[in-house]
Amino acid sequence: MDIRYAIRFLHKKKGWTQQQLADFSHTSKSNISNLENGNQGYSPAMLQYLAQAFGCPVSQIFLPAEELAKQNNPPDPDWQKMPAGLLFMQLPEDMQPLFKKLFVEIITQRR
Repeated sequence: MDIRYAIRFLHKKKGWTQQQLADFSHTSKSNISNLENGNQGYSPAMLQYLAQAFGCPVSQIFLPAEELAKQNNPPDPDWQKMPAGLLFMQLPEDMQPLFKKLFVEIITQRR
């Protein structure tokens, strides 16, 4: 699966530059640039470092990749069209338990 648009999307949503993502994921800016431009693939180790940088499991890098592919990889994707799981991933880690509790409460009340 092509994750280059997802990597670009995720680091821009965090407000990070390619250099910042490179620093957080223990690689070079040129590796990030090559990955985002489709000039380089990714290894399992690279995926793990990227996931650690984004504060998510590796599988959640593929979620925006799938969604962006459905939208034909627009240069400026509509954030509001993304699935809830991806929106949740963008919350600060300290707020995620609160929102998870809220989601569970809402789902439980709807049943």
